[in-house]
Amino acid sequence: MEPNRVFRYQPSCNAPDCREPAVYKIAAAWSDGTSHELKNYGLACEAHRDSQLQQARIVHRNLRQAEGETVGPVELYVLREGCRDAELVPVVGPGEIDRS
Repeated sequence: MEPNRVFRYQPSCNAPDCREPAVYKIAAAWSDGTSHELKNYGLACEAHRDSQLQQARIVHRNLRQAEGETVGPVELYVLREGCRDAELVPVVGPGEIDRS
């Protein structure tokens, strides 16, 4: 990809039978000690945000990590056009569901 070109697309919500545009990325900070990225657990529209986040946290609890691998808590990130994963910041505020 050319350095000045930004990859743009409109992803869809991952909830079953939902065709709405995704507004959120559900992910956890991941590292193998040398590389760092967001481990993707899915995408969600506003209506399915909490249910998809809760489902991702259940999957995360059962995750087996390889030696040297670290995975942070599952968090919600607002998708922003033209932004790469490394530029996204977690959502914090009212409406965020319990992380347990």
